[in-house]
Amino acid sequence: MKKAAVAAVAVLAAVLAALLAYDGIINKEATADFFAMNTYASAKITGADSEECAALAEEITQSLDTDILSRTAENSEVFLLNKNGGGALGKKMRGYVSVLLDVCEKSGGAFDFTLGAVSDLWNFGGNPSIPDSAALSDALSHSGYKKLALAENTLTYADKAAVIDFGAAGKGIALDEIREAFAEKSIKEAVVSVGGSVLLMGEKQFTVGIRNPSGNAGSYIAKLHIPAGCVSTSGSYEQQFEENGEKYHHILDPETGCPAKSGLLSVTIISESGIMSDALSTACFVLGHEKGAALAKEYGCTAIFITENNEVFVENGSKDIIEITDGAYTLI
Repeated sequence: MKKAAVAAVAVLAAVLAALLAYDGIINKEATADFFAMNTYASAKITGADSEECAALAEEITQSLDTDILSRTAENSEVFLLNKNGGGALGKKMRGYVSVLLDVCEKSGGAFDFTLGAVSDLWNFGGNPSIPDSAALSDALSHSGYKKLALAENTLTYADKAAVIDFGAAGKGIALDEIREAFAEKSIKEAVVSVGGSVLLMGEKQFTVGIRNPSGNAGSYIAKLHIPAGCVSTSGSYEQQFEENGEKYHHILDPETGCPAKSGLLSVTIISESGIMSDALSTACFVLGHEKGAALAKEYGCTAIFITENNEVFVENGSKDIIEITDGAYTLI
């Protein structure tokens, strides 16, 4: 009897040790912080493949930028398309272009990824300044998504001087590519942030902060409590400068080529799709609250609008997902 009891205890101890070891594996955490797509990015992964996935998040984002989306890397797909005035598209690029053209059309042009020449004039990534009006007018004349034609796997530029730019969608695209790669790995949870776009993977409820549009980078006006998905925020605070007493931000109205004046400080979009959350956050900011809410609803996405009057609106979703943490803002 004593031998049997000892054996049972030994088996139990072995089982407990195995369970503890397994728990340690599936709850192993790894993080990565890196700079890509002209912004700061981070990844926090939990799971057996956490270390591999943390490194993979950076590798995918860097490669996507350099090889496909960059307007300045001379071997990237976008660079060559702009240089040649169109051309054959890779499978992934065709998918990106198809989605973005649809958003352009449904937003009435409020989202437009042909504003590369206009963006260059403002130079928000360097030393920004107000462009010369004649130069701006000329750049606008060569812009406009209707100058692009997608037929099967070929993109044709009606105006060879048009310049496509994935700056308002690239971060969301990175999230989609990372999620696809992670699906084949052994992970429990993942939170990957590329600039203002965040990927959430896992079974739990996540908490995501909405940055204070009038405060510093570390302050938030609200918390979102949401399940897995993608969240993107576009705000006038992200890149801006002041000249002659007036502030200018980087979210351009495709109609004027100037910073959008929509009465908003920021728009946050919650979607299953990274590219959709990123593109819609820009489109809805340009459109303003009312028209932006209608567009978000058309795509089945929840949208959070913060107005210049410090009012917060949750559209096409429950107000229960948001917790206001700054008394200067009011949930309507």
